[in-house]
Amino acid sequence: MFNSELYEKVKPDMNQRHMPVFLRKLMIPSAVTEISDLQHILDSLDAVVYVSDVETHELLFMNKYALKNIGGVNQFDDVKGKRCFEVLQKGQKKPCDFCTNPLLPKSGDTYLWEFKNTRNNCWYQCRDRLIRWHDGRQVRLEVATDITERKSVEEQLHETQKELKFLAEVDSLTQLYNRRAFFMYADNLRKSLPKSASLGLMILDLDYFKDINDSYGHEAGDTLLAAIGQKLLSFSGDGTVVGRMGGEEFAIAFHEAEKREKLGFANGVYNAVSSVKALYFKDTLQCTTSIGVSSQMAATELRDIMREADNALYQAKSAGRSQIKEA
Repeated sequence: MFNSELYEKVKPDMNQRHMPVFLRKLMIPSAVTEISDLQHILDSLDAVVYVSDVETHELLFMNKYALKNIGGVNQFDDVKGKRCFEVLQKGQKKPCDFCTNPLLPKSGDTYLWEFKNTRNNCWYQCRDRLIRWHDGRQVRLEVATDITERKSVEEQLHETQKELKFLAEVDSLTQLYNRRAFFMYADNLRKSLPKSASLGLMILDLDYFKDINDSYGHEAGDTLLAAIGQKLLSFSGDGTVVGRMGGEEFAIAFHEAEKREKLGFANGVYNAVSSVKALYFKDTLQCTTSIGVSSQMAATELRDIMREADNALYQAKSAGRSQIKEA
């Protein structure tokens, strides 16, 4: 017979946040006059509630929600005597690697964690604690609420944040870092190096690029820029940051020791850019580049290294373009 007076007494605690408190009250013998009252209340919850032996993993109790939504059965007799991992997880033949039994506080405090169930693929927020069963043995009590919808929203938000970060940092035409992102990541590279290490920096300016835009149009120029961007992207990676500074100007920051000698690396970049051929309708577009290179100890401020490379670029352009000058 359902004890309505008891139900009203514990009803304020029947919410997801305070559910463990509610269950602890129910574990006090004086708070329950009939077992059916406890069973009825637990079966009314929209949450997984189960009890298992800490040592043997034997299931000792599952409420209706757990039986239906995870166990796939209607009554506890169908799973009685089975071990929790056999019923609650898919194809599990031994205790789960993620079993929290060893992590449960001896004080009886709640251990909170989240998990995606392998049987129904739903996400749950789990509240586990050690309690004493009626026969004196130590058991694990778990109350798990379905948070699948929340997780889905979180994943969508995470993907949106990644997309926004990409849009904020990457030049859409060349797929290289934009000017702001280049300075940020190049400076991060500088700071990550030992102060005695050398940071190299080169600035590239495509030769006579304006003539391509004037002769073939800006769409043709963008086609060539995109192709060159893809070629430069192949140089990015650990110890190297590549960006488009604007228009037809690009920059590369690099750990000089990893790229060997800076002029050798600059020659490789020069040859790669000069070899790019972009097809625009029936026309093949191609251009050379001027490069200014500088390297300083990593303790030097990035803006100072950048200024030296920019001066070297000016010298390369003044000397007739299509060449490399070192600061």
